[in-house]
Amino acid sequence: MKLDVKATGQRIKTIRNQQNITQENLAEMANITPHYVYEIESGRKTMSIHILASISQSLNVSSDYLLFGDQILDGESSSNHDALEYMTARLNARQRKQITDILSVMISCLKDE
Repeated sequence: MKLDVKATGQRIKTIRNQQNITQENLAEMANITPHYVYEIESGRKTMSIHILASISQSLNVSSDYLLFGDQILDGESSSNHDALEYMTARLNARQRKQITDILSVMISCLKDE
């Protein structure tokens, strides 16, 4: 499977925008320059595994999602954790908190059964 650098950059940009994070803020969080963020998002530059990890952690999304998007690789099965992570990856912090609150109530109800 060939990595699509432009698609990876676009996913980073989309998630960054959804979370109302500027290129400058992401650069500061990931310890890189704003110009490098621009180069990655435009697909002009690739990034090291360390930078990928830093960006994914800064955006609170999996590196796998940034690299491959919605695609599930042949032979892979998605665990429940992966499914939950996928469903919440594009949510902002406030929305993730709401999901956590909902799940907490649901889990407590399940324990009472």
